[in-house]
Amino acid sequence: MTYTSIFGIEKFGKNAFLHFLYTHHEVLMFRNTCKAVFVVVCFILLIPATEPAASPVMRFTRLSVRDPGTNNIEAVSFLIPAGWRAEGGVQWFRDYSILANLLMKVTEPQTGATVEFLPIQNFTWLTRMVVRMQPGTNYLGNILYQPIGDVAQFIQIFYVPTVLRQLQNARIVAREDLPKVAAQVAQTSGGQSTARCGRVRYEYQVGSQPWEEDVYVTLVYTPSVSGTFWSVTSAYSFRAPGGLLDRLTPVMNTTVNTLRLSPDWYGEYMYVQKLFFDRMKRGIRDAGAISNRISRNSEEIRQMFSDSYRRRCESDDRISRKYSEYIRGVETYRNPYEDRPVQLPSGYSNAWVNRSGEYILSDQAGFDPNVGSNAQWRRIERSP
Repeated sequence: MTYTSIFGIEKFGKNAFLHFLYTHHEVLMFRNTCKAVFVVVCFILLIPATEPAASPVMRFTRLSVRDPGTNNIEAVSFLIPAGWRAEGGVQWFRDYSILANLLMKVTEPQTGATVEFLPIQNFTWLTRMVVRMQPGTNYLGNILYQPIGDVAQFIQIFYVPTVLRQLQNARIVAREDLPKVAAQVAQTSGGQSTARCGRVRYEYQVGSQPWEEDVYVTLVYTPSVSGTFWSVTSAYSFRAPGGLLDRLTPVMNTTVNTLRLSPDWYGEYMYVQKLFFDRMKRGIRDAGAISNRISRNSEEIRQMFSDSYRRRCESDDRISRKYSEYIRGVETYRNPYEDRPVQLPSGYSNAWVNRSGEYILSDQAGFDPNVGSNAQWRRIERSP
């Protein structure tokens, strides 16, 4: 599957690298592109099931996702409820400025309830073009398209024809702007950037079964002298059979808000992206060439981008906290091993974490996960 088919612009396949000039616009794109990174590896994984969400005990397992394109190092990790199935993978798109995407689904096998990470990418719109180009053209690694300010319209144009085909005959039943998230994202982007973040709820039928789906999208816009650079920096959906979505949203939110890029992979990704913007395109066409170059310079690369990684993590934590303010049924705890906040479903009296990054929530009197376990579980407290 090509990237243009993922993003619903199959009819626009033209590549505009003849315009690859090092202009102020390109510098602006590099600075902003560095702020949007997500990924994954092809696999299907089934974690042994424990208690379902309605049980007095709930367990989350840390899922580690490795990228064979970078010597099979861990690219990203996040929590999934025990018993849920994960499938997807890191997909690299060598001709686009966001070079790798997290394209993954996490599904509860009994009901089919699913968290899906959607593709993200950078866009640009030029007010004056030297050579006339069609919308959808790849210009300097970005998709040439006029800015879209409405979240539902963006979903309809770029996701419904491709990755969210189940919504083609769906009905929009609710829309919600998330201004606190948008404000935090705009502040992180800096300069004159503005952001729009929203949730759109759909209802549709699968056979005789009614379904509900919430799609969350964050769009960022940065004006320049030559036009507008804009991006979809975050996009995912929660779906479940009718009547279940609201109850499962806090559980699904935990998966999304615990996503962590590994520092090693982040450094290597940023290095490859630098090659892209240094016009070393031939150096990133071959996955083997990427792997060899990175393995020779891995420690230097990690150190080069360590400050950027730290700032990225701090920003992600702030944005996650703002999202959680809109999600009912979520509480924030502090992970003592990582010294970072984590959002978990509410309604449980006690929560524990172990060194492997697994969590257990319990409302059962006298329950102690250390009994009969080889792992050391530490009780964690809610953050104020």
